[in-house]
Amino acid sequence: MKKLLTVAVAGLVLAGLAGCGSKESGSKDSVDLKGKTLVVTTAAPYEPYETMTEDGKLVGFDIDLGNALAEKMGFTIEWQNLEFDAALLAVQSGQADMVMAGVSPTEERLKVLDFSEIYYQDEADTANTVITLKDKGYTSIDDLKGKTVGVQNGTIQQEAVEGIAEEYGLTVETRKEYADIAQEILNGNIDFMVCEKAMAEGLKETYKQLDSFLLGVGEGSEGNAIGFKKGSEYKAAFDKAIQEMKDSGEMQKLIDKWFKAE
Repeated sequence: MKKLLTVAVAGLVLAGLAGCGSKESGSKDSVDLKGKTLVVTTAAPYEPYETMTEDGKLVGFDIDLGNALAEKMGFTIEWQNLEFDAALLAVQSGQADMVMAGVSPTEERLKVLDFSEIYYQDEADTANTVITLKDKGYTSIDDLKGKTVGVQNGTIQQEAVEGIAEEYGLTVETRKEYADIAQEILNGNIDFMVCEKAMAEGLKETYKQLDSFLLGVGEGSEGNAIGFKKGSEYKAAFDKAIQEMKDSGEMQKLIDKWFKAE
């Protein structure tokens, strides 16, 4: 009888532990965001991911995606437009809940942030691309040896050019915004910049004197994901919502709108 009682008690304990375990393991998946307000940082202008209209409204792929996720999951977004490196740091320090700014989950960033699953990856659009003056006639990285390159603070493009700077004798200049770098190229202070191809196409539309070609060396983009503070309880819920948007075709519609439009 004692043996049976011991087994029965043990069974109850195990059942209780199993129940606790299942609740804990499912808690992140089932986190309820309905009615919450999440602070989301971004870094406009960075076309076509995010940019600012003349009347101060944020628009772009990340903005549409963030708003679609908010509607789907029942929360409200408080957008904060910051410089790129500040947008990441705000999440890392807990001042914001997540960052959506065309961010790639590099090894270095994974040390200080958690990331959702990739929501957009297209080598044609995210390839590192050189922007320079048309009349310079540059067509490859070999033409740029010994030149000065501009990159945005904290981006994977900064990592890419710093990784090849010694080999090609490059002087690396960092700026807060791509528009600042473009203006310095036009003024002759910087020889070229490196950015994503999709961004490069937008810059060429704005500044007709500029031309582009693929960098072709160094590391490229690993795709774009939402960044969260380490240990955030939101990641699993967003992974699920992102996958549902992919499965339903909603994600592709946003991609087509911002990246594939003629």
